[in-house]
Amino acid sequence: MRIAIGGFSHETNTFNPQPTTLQHFLGPTGQAVDGSGLVSAYEGSRTVLGGMIDGLRAAGMELAPTFFTTHGPTTGKITAEAIDYVLGRVVESVAVARADGVLLHLHGAAASESIDDPEGECLRRVRQVIGASIPLVVVHDLHANIGPAWAEHADAIIGYKTAPHVDYYERGYEGAALIARILTEDIRVHVALRKPRVLVKSGLMSVTDTPLAVIKPPMYWLMSRARERERDPRVYNVTVAAGFGDADVPEAGISVVANTADPSLSAEIAEEIAALAWKLRRGFETDAVMTPVAVAVSRAMASPKRPVMLADQGNNTAGGSPGDGTVILAALKDAGWPSAALFIRDEAAVAESVRAGIGGEIEFAVGGKLEPTNGDPVRIRGRVRLLSTGGFRSVRSLQRVEFGRTAVVECGETEIVLTERPTSQIHPQYFRSVGIEPREKQIVVVQSAHLFRDAFEAEEHIPAMVLEVDTPGITSPDTRRFTYRKVTRPIFPLDPD
Repeated sequence: MRIAIGGFSHETNTFNPQPTTLQHFLGPTGQAVDGSGLVSAYEGSRTVLGGMIDGLRAAGMELAPTFFTTHGPTTGKITAEAIDYVLGRVVESVAVARADGVLLHLHGAAASESIDDPEGECLRRVRQVIGASIPLVVVHDLHANIGPAWAEHADAIIGYKTAPHVDYYERGYEGAALIARILTEDIRVHVALRKPRVLVKSGLMSVTDTPLAVIKPPMYWLMSRARERERDPRVYNVTVAAGFGDADVPEAGISVVANTADPSLSAEIAEEIAALAWKLRRGFETDAVMTPVAVAVSRAMASPKRPVMLADQGNNTAGGSPGDGTVILAALKDAGWPSAALFIRDEAAVAESVRAGIGGEIEFAVGGKLEPTNGDPVRIRGRVRLLSTGGFRSVRSLQRVEFGRTAVVECGETEIVLTERPTSQIHPQYFRSVGIEPREKQIVVVQSAHLFRDAFEAEEHIPAMVLEVDTPGITSPDTRRFTYRKVTRPIFPLDPD
């Protein structure tokens, strides 16, 4: 039997003023593959599509690769032109495949100028061209904003169970195994979707129970309960999507999806876990977990053990920040440039560093140019230690991570990595690729909410302490700092209980 695979992936921060254009998907910051090119790009990788490919082959299914495109890091609303192209390519290629089943990888947090829920619209259009009898299964990100169109048109909905995300491959494989069972064992999956009316932003979605965690976050308990319910042989999958509160769309917020053999069981499970999410809602508030900038830098400098990692919550590039926030940079300058390393996106500063050359002395303003709430430009004086084309090949996705032109500037004991493109320092490779060993610094700053924890903390045990820093910016996890116009109300914490 032939299974069509494809889809699209984009996480849209609607508070980011930079629109996501077609060039973002088709140009150097994106990827668009089809047919055999899709298979060659992803087979052997620990990605969703890599898992789908292996899972379908293991089940004896024939691959019918269609079209897949992605762009990252997160940017603003997708233009109408771009989303029309993406949806058109996905739907048309699925129609041409004439497959026995359709398995799609859809991120789930896309939003466009013309469509609030592009993934839901994609599922609707795909269902329209394949008919009611062809199974349609979707695998999505933990940050998906799941709307009613998903449950209406998909035969099964499977989401990541980890944050940091380390189960891409496993969820892709699971989706492949389930669609194969639907076809070969003639099983029927009943999908139930419940929305507990809780809005969560990126910095509060961690699922990992790490040694440095003082208390287990709410998503840990929600996911634990989902796994417990999956022990029932009638249950195929239970998904808890934290949603993406950085997108002002009607579907935003936590979603619970139960995929079981019995409609009443699906409803019971989804309602139980949605009720638990509501019960745990105050655990998603920021007051107990965020550290003010000055306090964070002071604590990091005073720590007898190194390194101390500062997670720049308001400047989280994976969540949609342009990556030129300067609040922590300014605090490091005020502290006399201690032993520290951090990244700042600033094309003009890179160009001036290139003109100065390696060993050259520089003095210019850095950052604070792209998004005004991230901090003002900070004037620095230092020496250029390194110039490079910037980037490395990811050991996980096998894809190339590009920084654009890159300069490392030394200011006292602080090393500032200036890049042309936004980067999300979720792995030590980011620092090591420019000659910085994180273990040797007193302070390591990452423009990341929580995705860094797996590689830095769980795998390599690098930080002696992690502080989630309360910085301003469009990715601040405090939803109360933002004006939402489209989110379905009432919803916690924007509205009274």
